[in-house]
Amino acid sequence: MITNTHNITRSQRQIILYLFEFRFLYISHLQYFFNHKYSHRIKEWLIDLENKKHISIIKDSKDRTKPYIFCLAQKSRHIIKEEKEVGGNSLKWLYQEKLKSPRFIQKQLFLADCYVYFLKNKTKDSHINFFTQQDLKGYDYFPDPMPDVYIDEEGNNTNTRYFLDYFDENDFSKYMRFKIAKYFQYAEGNAWHENTYNAQFPSILLVFENERKKKHIYYYTKSKLQKSLLSLNIYLTSKNQIVFSKNNENIWEKI
Repeated sequence: MITNTHNITRSQRQIILYLFEFRFLYISHLQYFFNHKYSHRIKEWLIDLENKKHISIIKDSKDRTKPYIFCLAQKSRHIIKEEKEVGGNSLKWLYQEKLKSPRFIQKQLFLADCYVYFLKNKTKDSHINFFTQQDLKGYDYFPDPMPDVYIDEEGNNTNTRYFLDYFDENDFSKYMRFKIAKYFQYAEGNAWHENTYNAQFPSILLVFENERKKKHIYYYTKSKLQKSLLSLNIYLTSKNQIVFSKNNENIWEKI
């Protein structure tokens, strides 16, 4: 339950929880999450949160046309502790959040884009549960390494589940093949079914920034599927297709 303490509004508290989940966000993300047509109210909330040192703003001094990026600051830890089951030491990253590498920041921003994509493309009566690695800490039965995102779309008496991973242009082919192989190894075990009352194994969604690497993983994964007795549903797409797709456009290539 979202309470109202620390002299901030319920909506401002929700912003802090969104930033805890995604780490970095644009105003455009928050507009969509709050279903606000215009950004002026959200800007007011963000300015106030920065003044109270709950959040930080990352600005590009060399290019003022780039949108501001928002992240958590140290004082937000008190609110997070009230809302999340986290220990004090697990929030040490707040002290260095604004100094994260550009690559890390861009990845987190894109995962927020993925959430927007699923919200836009869900069926009318369904609900999207979107879990980042922040949310999945403590889920010991999940794949190791963890997926970037776990998605559970709840419909009328149905649940559709996905593991999603994003590979940027700096990810080595060896690492991508390793992660795919780990999914096969995980699916061969019983951890998922034993801990989810035999729920159907999630589809695996792989998103690529680089088209050449996408093609490489397509053929690598296709070969593994042909040699395996597993019936895994694995789909590929590109970062641009996620960001620029139209509502209900099929952007996924099944292997």
